[in-house]
Amino acid sequence: MSRPMYVASCSGGKDSVATLLLAAQHNEPLDEAVFSEVMFDHALSGEVPEHRDFIYDRLKPYCEIQLGIKFTVLRADKTYDDVFHHIIVRGPNKGQKRGFVWPGMCAVNRDCKVPPIRKYNAALSPDTISYVGIASDEPQRLARLEGTNKVSLLDKYGYTEDDALKLCAEHGLLSPIYDHCRRNGCWFCPNASDAELRHMLENHPDLFDRLLEWETEDNVFHRRITRRETPSELKARLLRPDQAGLSSSKKEVH
Repeated sequence: MSRPMYVASCSGGKDSVATLLLAAQHNEPLDEAVFSEVMFDHALSGEVPEHRDFIYDRLKPYCEIQLGIKFTVLRADKTYDDVFHHIIVRGPNKGQKRGFVWPGMCAVNRDCKVPPIRKYNAALSPDTISYVGIASDEPQRLARLEGTNKVSLLDKYGYTEDDALKLCAEHGLLSPIYDHCRRNGCWFCPNASDAELRHMLENHPDLFDRLLEWETEDNVFHRRITRRETPSELKARLLRPDQAGLSSSKKEVH
């Protein structure tokens, strides 16, 4: 009787990459790693450029050559461009472009990141085992795995979030995203910290300027990229001399 298929969800963050490393170290079965890439538009990735390069230039080859497993990149039909320019069809703002997504429960995650994962999972055999990057010091998240076909190798081998980061660093597989923040997310994320947004302003101003262009479009309902600021207001504040070296708290994303 053949064994079930084993698939690892992989964002390229420390916890999911550490899961791949633990599977290799402990001879755990693993057939495929799956990465869902959000796109800004149909030509430009929504991943922070350094992280996108890490995925394609470092992690994908490592999985395929060193681990001998398939590395699958999923993309939704819908992009952030589509989300921003969606025309509201009901209510007092009917006929307006939706604009920048609201902080909190991000519509980009709902419309661009999750759908291809759900479609992919629906095509898998019901007995497929999914490895997820949840560390041993995340009891609430681990509790949600009970009764599912999802398994945390980090928990199985007693790895905390700090342990996961160290393991990735030891193997040269820690995304450069951690040089300036503690999370990996879209470069236009409304939940990003000041440190993440400042990184884009200072290192990738051409990308951030795309947001400034959208801000000035006509007939836009929501022009703020954060809860309080438009992209131009955010840029003016973060690039002030008195803001150099400052950062807000950072939210962990796996």
